[in-house]
Amino acid sequence: IEDFLFGFFAGGISSVIYEEIFAKHFTKRHLRKHHLHILLVPLLVIIFEIFNRFSGYHINSIYASITIFLVSSIIILLLRRDLIMDSFISGILFGIFFIFGYSLLLLFYPEIFHRWWLLNNISGIFLMNIPLEEIIWAFGAGMFVGPIYEFYSGISLKNER
Repeated sequence: IEDFLFGFFAGGISSVIYEEIFAKHFTKRHLRKHHLHILLVPLLVIIFEIFNRFSGYHINSIYASITIFLVSSIIILLLRRDLIMDSFISGILFGIFFIFGYSLLLLFYPEIFHRWWLLNNISGIFLMNIPLEEIIWAFGAGMFVGPIYEFYSGISLKNER
């Protein structure tokens, strides 16, 4: 259940953090295109292939997830250049949110990463006592999930004012 809740909250927060902080709202585009059909099949093939290759080499799945987020983001941004700012700012904000959340968690459970994480198959680099891969994962997730609704719906963002 905690994996479901984590995914639900992480996806929800990363998808709206940019719009909420910078007071953006949706606007229709003149040439509204639905790119999902262009993206879906190749993306599923890429996801399957990346996980297959990473598991074959016994590489931690967080690296596969980061790769999938970044490759998917690049594909989206190549098709919709107007979402570049949304994507990068969403990634940065979600990364900061993750650092803040993990910092709070470390106040209560200072040994959490050393007791529960499999640290032997990640880099061992820590930033503010948080594994670097966790922060990069949050950046990649925010970068991908942040503009996904706008991409799918064929809409753009503009300032509230």
